[in-house]
Amino acid sequence: MEKTPEQMLDEVKTEVRTSLDKSLDEKVQAIKDGIDAQMRAGFAELAKPRIEVVGPASELRAVSDQIANIGRDYLQKGEKRQLTLTGAGAFAVLKSFEKVIAGRHDILSLIRYEYGANAQTNIPVFTARPARPAAQVEAAVGIAGDVTAAQAVTSFTPAAYYSEILVSAENLVMGAASVEGALPDLFAGSFADAQHFGMMTGDGTMAGLYTNGTLTWDVNCAAPGAPTWTDFVNFAGALKVRSFNPIIITSPGFISNLLLSTAASHEGLKMELLTKGSIRGVPVHEDFYAGTTNAAADVVAVGMDPKNYVIAMARELQIEPIRAPGTAGVYFQATAFFDGGAILAANGAQLKAV
Repeated sequence: MEKTPEQMLDEVKTEVRTSLDKSLDEKVQAIKDGIDAQMRAGFAELAKPRIEVVGPASELRAVSDQIANIGRDYLQKGEKRQLTLTGAGAFAVLKSFEKVIAGRHDILSLIRYEYGANAQTNIPVFTARPARPAAQVEAAVGIAGDVTAAQAVTSFTPAAYYSEILVSAENLVMGAASVEGALPDLFAGSFADAQHFGMMTGDGTMAGLYTNGTLTWDVNCAAPGAPTWTDFVNFAGALKVRSFNPIIITSPGFISNLLLSTAASHEGLKMELLTKGSIRGVPVHEDFYAGTTNAAADVVAVGMDPKNYVIAMARELQIEPIRAPGTAGVYFQATAFFDGGAILAANGAQLKAV
């Protein structure tokens, strides 16, 4: 039976579809086989034991191999070789600063401080005590008034104290230690030194205790030259009869003279000074800014309650970073405003050479 054109077309479509499906299945299978083969190869490669050392460990291994080879050559050939660091070693930079040893400023912890943003600090004082009362007759009249007591003020005018440090940009960025962290301690030490120096020696603004006349109560040494045990014993006795808590401030050199004296009668005094740090119960403070000369009228020791000395501060120490044109570094500038002196000149004594 002859096929119709429609039937013939259907058969052709069926054959083409069958052929395409078979070809497509073969290609898909081939792709699957290829992927499986690649995955198996990859897994096989990953499964291989692999040891690879890089970085410092590999360098150490290379050094170890070199040392082994050197030892082997040395034994086999009798040759002498050496392995040196040749500048390849690491550098250790500590992250903290060491500072030059400076004098102690512990005397500043004993004195009086007054704070306030004022152009002047006035401390009210009684310049004299009331007169000694006198006995009066019965029914006395016309008793004279007391003109001894008087009130006044002791004035302090703070001045500007300034210090600066230039820190390079390289130090700020690449320095191992924190420069900014070290600056407050550095500046604080410098300004404490300025206050200590001004308190003892005087600096034109602060009144120095070792300036003749800063204290008006004078005690003279018994003989010319450096002060002796006699002078210090008498000085301590003069201080003890006053109603305050005095200390003796003097030079370590003068104290050394006392301890090195050979007089047998002074052994008890030496023992007290060595063990208790006092003379007749009056504490002794050795100060490196105390006067060391003993010409006539030179102050060789000071005796007073340390609270009789005041430092008036208009502002606490302040540190500010300042960038200046023409430099990549930073100026750290510190400022403080203070003045100092004895509150009452008569409440302190000066031991003077003759």
